[in-house]
Amino acid sequence: MKKLLKIGLAVCLTASLAACSTGTNTNVPESSATTTDSPAPSSAVPKTITISSIEGTWQIPLSATGEGLKKLNEKFNVDYKPQFVPYDEYGTKLPVVMAAGDLTDVIGMESADANFFKWVKQGAFLPLNDYIDKYPSLKLVPKSVWDAVTVDGKIYAIPQYFPAKYGKKPVIRKDWLDNLNLKMPTTYDELKKVAIAFTKNDPDKNGKNDTYGFALSKQIVYGAQMGAQWDTGWYNKNEQGQLIPGIISEGFKEQTQLLADLYKEGAIHKDWAVSKNTDIRKDFYAGKYGIWYEQPMGVDQVLFASMKQQMPTAELAVIPAFKQADGEQGYTSLPGYYTITMLNAKIGSDPDKINRILEMQDYFRTFIPVDNRNPQNPDFDWSNGGEGVGYKMVDGVMAYDAAIFDKRPSSYFSGVTGWAPNDEANEPGKLESNPFTKSFVNSAVELLKNTKFYINPVDRVHSEVLAAKESELNLIAQEWQTKMIVGQEPVSNWSKMVDEYMKKGGKEMIDDVNKVLDSSGIKGEWK
Repeated sequence: MKKLLKIGLAVCLTASLAACSTGTNTNVPESSATTTDSPAPSSAVPKTITISSIEGTWQIPLSATGEGLKKLNEKFNVDYKPQFVPYDEYGTKLPVVMAAGDLTDVIGMESADANFFKWVKQGAFLPLNDYIDKYPSLKLVPKSVWDAVTVDGKIYAIPQYFPAKYGKKPVIRKDWLDNLNLKMPTTYDELKKVAIAFTKNDPDKNGKNDTYGFALSKQIVYGAQMGAQWDTGWYNKNEQGQLIPGIISEGFKEQTQLLADLYKEGAIHKDWAVSKNTDIRKDFYAGKYGIWYEQPMGVDQVLFASMKQQMPTAELAVIPAFKQADGEQGYTSLPGYYTITMLNAKIGSDPDKINRILEMQDYFRTFIPVDNRNPQNPDFDWSNGGEGVGYKMVDGVMAYDAAIFDKRPSSYFSGVTGWAPNDEANEPGKLESNPFTKSFVNSAVELLKNTKFYINPVDRVHSEVLAAKESELNLIAQEWQTKMIVGQEPVSNWSKMVDEYMKKGGKEMIDDVNKVLDSSGIKGEWK
């Protein structure tokens, strides 16, 4: 589930930054650009340097002779040779490239996974500690993010920015609450009552029995995770005082019981366990469900516009995190990055190449405030191919067509985006022209600005046992929990599920994760 949640958010935000869709995005600008103070390396260093790279991509294939690439080569005085591989193939492609030994100068990955740490130990990547303080965008990265790519005190990758606060959050049809004179739920008991009322009391006032209170799709996406105590992160502890994965915690048991109760009441669609996430999402925006999940960045403009057109009184709001038994109240933070960039250890003897690569990285990683993303900002204009060539301005917001992607230099650095000084600096509401979408985004940002977030310590360390066993163990837990929700297993059998989980590797995984955490001194923390 954790991986699915990450992917769900990653695809949506990457779509906003790199136009992975094939249509025309008229609202979300690409933020891989810089301020007007950025240097022009080509004028300072006359030597042309050849730089090769390989990375995964969500966007359409780029031309190797695109106008954007030509501009990039001219500006930085390089002969840049990027290779892009679709992400659905990249997981098998990169290990083959690594094994062949003919590695590019720059290597991209989605995250610091087991392969990353294996290749670090094999000496494949260049330590970057000595370069961090030389580049402003690298100095902005917090220690909690650097920890994820650090081995034995050495930093082996550049994390690329991804907002920590703006992941999927539970959203509710606020207009349905108002129609039924209900208050925003603050506990699972209240959430249960609201979801049942949404199912049985005609919340949309159309005189038909055609709504469900709670939307859910297969693999329990996204569940009813109303705060850190109830989600998949490592927040809860066992009797020995060890942190444990949320999926086997008492908190997760509580939400599983809620979902089982709602299913029994008919407040969850009977076919949820075989329903695709994308289908359930469309049905939510068509008015079929009252509670689902959404995020304030990378929202689907078409779905929002369609909802408002079909249901003019529709209103969406994020459900605030529930207060926990320990007194805390807040959601689990995302890791704060998505994709990492490594340098080939073999270029360690070529400081000119290293610095040129990092100059390029720093240029595209430099954050441009939303109000400065316009043709009058020369760096913004250049990065996006020039107004009328790589983009146009519509209602004060940059719009672009995926068909002319190769005219934009930033497209060739598609995984790199400006490192915002904080999540609020993204001001996603300013990127929305649709009043309905803008209202939701602004209200979500305002709520999350004042919400505490738990930094999951497991995102900051590496456990080989975790990497080897987590996915398989999650499937075991999900199979049990799916049966519990649909009534094939009683929730009272939770301990049997945990026993199987522990016997098939869960105990070994939990022991190893806690050992790594203890040795590193890293703990979970609220911010």
